[in-house]
Amino acid sequence: MAAEGTAETRRSLRLGDILVEQGVVTESQLRESLQYQKDTGARLGEALISLGYVTSDQLADALAWQGHYGLSVLAELLPSPNVAGLLTEKFCRARQVMPIDFNRSGAIVLAMVNPADVLTIDDVRLITGLEVAPVAATLGALGEAWDMVFSGRGHLETKTQAEEEKKGPTDRELAEYDTVVSLVEEILATGMRQKASDIHFEPQAERMIVRLRIDGVLHSLTEVRKEIKDGVVSRIKIMGDMDIAEKRLPQDGRATFSADGRHVDLRIASIPTVFGENVTIRLLDDLMFKVSLEQLGMGEDELAQFRKALKRPWGEILITGPTGSGKSTTLYAGLEELNRPGVKIYTVEDPVERRIPGIIQSQVRSNIGLTFASMLRSLVRSDPDIIMIGEIRDHETALIATEASLTGHLVLSTLHTNDAASAIARLTEMGLPAYLIASGLECVVAQRLARKLCSRCKETVTLTPENMSEEERDFLGVYQAVIAKAVGCNRCFNTGYSGRIGLFEVLPVGREIRRLILDHASADAIRDQAVEVGTKSLREDGRLKVLAGLTTIEEVQRVTA
Repeated sequence: MAAEGTAETRRSLRLGDILVEQGVVTESQLRESLQYQKDTGARLGEALISLGYVTSDQLADALAWQGHYGLSVLAELLPSPNVAGLLTEKFCRARQVMPIDFNRSGAIVLAMVNPADVLTIDDVRLITGLEVAPVAATLGALGEAWDMVFSGRGHLETKTQAEEEKKGPTDRELAEYDTVVSLVEEILATGMRQKASDIHFEPQAERMIVRLRIDGVLHSLTEVRKEIKDGVVSRIKIMGDMDIAEKRLPQDGRATFSADGRHVDLRIASIPTVFGENVTIRLLDDLMFKVSLEQLGMGEDELAQFRKALKRPWGEILITGPTGSGKSTTLYAGLEELNRPGVKIYTVEDPVERRIPGIIQSQVRSNIGLTFASMLRSLVRSDPDIIMIGEIRDHETALIATEASLTGHLVLSTLHTNDAASAIARLTEMGLPAYLIASGLECVVAQRLARKLCSRCKETVTLTPENMSEEERDFLGVYQAVIAKAVGCNRCFNTGYSGRIGLFEVLPVGREIRRLILDHASADAIRDQAVEVGTKSLREDGRLKVLAGLTTIEEVQRVTA
């Protein structure tokens, strides 16, 4: 097959030869297309599409495979705001091109329907004064990029020079510049499309770096020039109803943003640094939390134990893990299963991340004294069946929650601990009596999120004693295994990963664990007992998911100890 040829072979083949050898078109269809090209003056690719013999995606794949050019799918790889305004809309549409980024050498990466159009490449070089690196793109993908960049929301053209050079603009004036407004909105929209959980605006001496956290890992998006970086921060603070004049103290804000028919809630946090204010925006999308218990990634045994705890009429269930480990998603999945007629469910959250019909949800407001503890005191007198507390942070909240679990209520909450056994030690440190913990606690779930291998490009590898490293042998505990490794493609932004999967440690609190709690046993002793009764550690659950081809050894080691 042609797909197995060398780079020199690929470059020597013409487009028609490639399509025939790959079985996309027949010899007769190619001859007819060549005649159509001769009669109309169209390019071969246009002729093939016009006659219905290939799709635009098949044509783009063939051009990319040919080896002369890279393939850019602009429906997934979005134009960087820093380069999108280098060419006018009229020029881009007329020449069927779109600048999408700078490469490492500083050249413009120019997406083109016809990357062999040297006249257009020369014109772009003259207009911008920069070198050009052409990549192939489909006309449909370019159309989506044009609509996105040149729409009102994605408009990135600057104000007039007189406005840009206006002396001493205030922060609010800077924040209202079209350049700043469009740039902030485009960054937010890009974050949504790339399924980022957080957007980081990081001030430096001469610029501001913008990075997206995707599947738990930070990726650079763009840079904001020095002249407008203060305006970008002010614009975000205005959106979050924050004080733009206060730059010495940390602030929090909230906003809602809409793009492409979707809505996300934004949690905004600013903190002063030596180069200006650092701003972090967390994107809270309802779709993130619409996950059933089966979709969380728990093994059969762990899911059965968790469900058994959820079915109890009273008791305390704790979900533990660091920030960003998916604790809220697990809580919401549990609430969805418990939410049925005849049951009264109250939640106390900070903030309410997802609204669920049929559940009474309240938001903490510490600035007016509405804390977790004060809300809980009222809730236990409001005849609830189930109470969900966003997080147990202090002795008072922990005490009220545990006591509620002993008086006929099922209580669900979260703690920041490294594993399930450490949750018991954490409650003790908060000052809870051992007898209360032993009596109320029913189940502890520790979890992490590991990046999931991209199903399109992952590569299956057979490990044998001859090619297995010492690290792989220590992790897997076997001398032979079939696992998958990350490769990278345009669908996963060349990371090799797409989406995330949960790693879980489910510790049911049985008779032996309760005895250890009453004896003030250490977390290590509780952990050893958990292993004896069959509890899988986070690392063990990760090992099983590696053997199942869902993630990699590197990912499990990154998120577990």
